[in-house]
Amino acid sequence: MCIMASCLSPNWSVFDIDQSQTLQVAVQEAHARSQPLAIRGGGSKTFYGRQTPACDLLDLGGHRGIIDYAPNELFITLRAGTSLQALEAQLAEAGQMLPFEPPHFGPAATIGG
Repeated sequence: MCIMASCLSPNWSVFDIDQSQTLQVAVQEAHARSQPLAIRGGGSKTFYGRQTPACDLLDLGGHRGIIDYAPNELFITLRAGTSLQALEAQLAEAGQMLPFEPPHFGPAATIGG
């Protein structure tokens, strides 16, 4: 099944945005400075866990899209900023669903949290 932007269904609502190189540079720079990173997807679950003081934010919200999807193999690879809504909509087109119920905290909920 083709999942590239040129052959996606008209119902597809996630734009494929690959920020891998930019994110890699940000991580390398933080590492070089021994600076901790707070990693965030859509920011819908920032209240979970311990707050990390004095750290840089690595925002993955714009890093979104499906990299690979093989419905017959029940296999999907996607970027952290992909919304849960978009993922579930794409799976539903193939008559599939996630094997668990992730917490939905509004439309900002992403795979990356």
